[in-house]
Amino acid sequence: MTSNLLYVVEGDKESEEAINILTNSRIQFKRIFVGKEGNGKSMWRDIGTTITPTLISASKIFVGIDEIKSYVNKVMHRK
Repeated sequence: MTSNLLYVVEGDKESEEAINILTNSRIQFKRIFVGKEGNGKSMWRDIGTTITPTLISASKIFVGIDEIKSYVNKVMHRK
């Protein structure tokens, strides 16, 4: 079971980029699709942001594509 959760919007350019980056890096994650509207309240309640993509790891929340890229680079350099 993976501890990484990726909040994305289907069809969103940055969300798709985050999915591809994580898939290519072989970091396990579960996708959580949120609507462009409507799911903001539950997302805010759960993780404190409505920005997508957002990745939740075991130790930290990475908001936006730049933070996700930085996280993946750090993980890949540890291997």
